[in-house]
Amino acid sequence: MGNQPSSGSGGSGGVGGVNRRRSSTANNNNNSGGGPTTTTTGSVPTFRLPQLPQLPGTTGSLKLSRSELDKRCQPSGLYPTTPWDSRTIRRLIGDGKLAARLRGTDIRSRPTDQECPICFLHYAQVNITKCCNAAVCTECYLQVRPQKDKNTTPCPFCNCSKVTVWVAKMMADSQIRKREAEEQRCSSPERE
Repeated sequence: MGNQPSSGSGGSGGVGGVNRRRSSTANNNNNSGGGPTTTTTGSVPTFRLPQLPQLPGTTGSLKLSRSELDKRCQPSGLYPTTPWDSRTIRRLIGDGKLAARLRGTDIRSRPTDQECPICFLHYAQVNITKCCNAAVCTECYLQVRPQKDKNTTPCPFCNCSKVTVWVAKMMADSQIRKREAEEQRCSSPERE
């Protein structure tokens, strides 16, 4: 006790000393129980949740089982070959950066299915281009954008200099109704 400073900046009597003690206690804690940790920076507590462990048998940030990932990565047969490495495709699909390689259908089997404007097939999951928000299936994307040409492949829809995609979200009911109304307008004969 004799070597402690009398100011509140480092001793046990001041607010700074309490914060420092909490911070050092929380930082030295192994957190072997797996619960959240609390650290204090200045006078503001910071809570950190523990990182979830990777479950055995799961891969990628989507935490898919190996068998589920295998199903999503199987070529659909639309094109005979792809210029992409199969491990790269598997990693992108497992991380949720590319839609699953699904078999397309000639007609919409579910209201949420979307049509790829390149192959004209309907899919439960598609990719959306970042430049013009156009839907494209994974098989067509893998053909349009070669793996090694990351920065020089233009978008097939808007001709933007770099085509990149993200996985489309499920269509909302309002989007489905809007699409159906537009399809009805386009399919009905014009009245003069």
